[in-house]
Amino acid sequence: MGLLDNFRKKKSESDELEDIQAASASSENSILDEFLEKDPYEAERSYLTPSGLYPHEVLLLDHASSYFTDETEFPTFWRTQVGLLDVPRMLADLVNRGFLMEASIDTTLGRATVQILKDALRKSALPVGGNKKELIHRLRTSLSDTDLYTLFPRRTFDLTFEGMRALDEAKYVTYLGRNPVEGLTIWTLHRKVTKEPESTYRDIIRTHLEARSEQHLFRRDYKAYRACRYRMYQFLMEEKKLKRAFPFLAEVMYYDLSGLESTSDPLYRYVSEKYFFPYDKSIVKLSAGNVNAMKKLKEDLNLSEEMLKALLLQFYGQIKLPAHLFTPEESAVIVLLELRGDTERLRQVYEIAEKRFTESL
Repeated sequence: MGLLDNFRKKKSESDELEDIQAASASSENSILDEFLEKDPYEAERSYLTPSGLYPHEVLLLDHASSYFTDETEFPTFWRTQVGLLDVPRMLADLVNRGFLMEASIDTTLGRATVQILKDALRKSALPVGGNKKELIHRLRTSLSDTDLYTLFPRRTFDLTFEGMRALDEAKYVTYLGRNPVEGLTIWTLHRKVTKEPESTYRDIIRTHLEARSEQHLFRRDYKAYRACRYRMYQFLMEEKKLKRAFPFLAEVMYYDLSGLESTSDPLYRYVSEKYFFPYDKSIVKLSAGNVNAMKKLKEDLNLSEEMLKALLLQFYGQIKLPAHLFTPEESAVIVLLELRGDTERLRQVYEIAEKRFTESL
């Protein structure tokens, strides 16, 4: 008995007894709630949109129109990337809560392929000629709703007014779902939007990308850094901020000509260096997509070749990389020659760089 008294005394002195009493007085779910709150993934889901939906539910609303109401097989990304194991159940729940409904016959016809529309016309002994709009008009004017429902028994989902409002309130979820950003999930973005109401979701994404760039650069992960800068270029182009997007594309092209792999580790360069030259077989070349993108920017910004070269030289003179196959001036010239399609002169520039590279070994 003395030991028990002593034990109780110690607990009282340390306030542990008060903590237990407070926990007992709270709701029966308080311990579970507290436990879940400590889970980082559950914490990300702890904020609802104004419509009372979780971010993954908003994302499913955005994709619902492409699924049939009787569908049982869904893309694996719902399980692997979103963590949603029972898509049919959640779709049914969204219907019950008034965010989704079964699509109308007009919507069903509009989403059907031309081949499916022609098959329905053949079954109804109707002509199958014409474009999709004409096929739909023929079905709609020739057959009753009952006949059409029989011909098209499978239905897709459609948004209700509440569903449309829910999507409009959480545009950032649908944006990120369709335009992934490294290191950012729909849940973390939702929490940031909730906590930073003074910032737009695009401001938040921009800040995130800038921070990720700095992290990759600090770690000397140049491949990840390059990918992040390219995403910044895409992001700014979405906003039609051409002048701000230009330096990011220029920097990506400079990286692509560097000969760096995922890090500056000499071992990576040793394995890759035999593929650096000559130009026609080089793995260190600008992609056709980026060349065309720079060509488009040059035209849209009304840049002469001289001005483009001057801008590239200025940017490239400020970029610091642990190694590079070409000088800043050679890199600028390569960009211009790729825009022209001047293969012969490109070969010459690569020959000069190859000689310098060989002598440095």
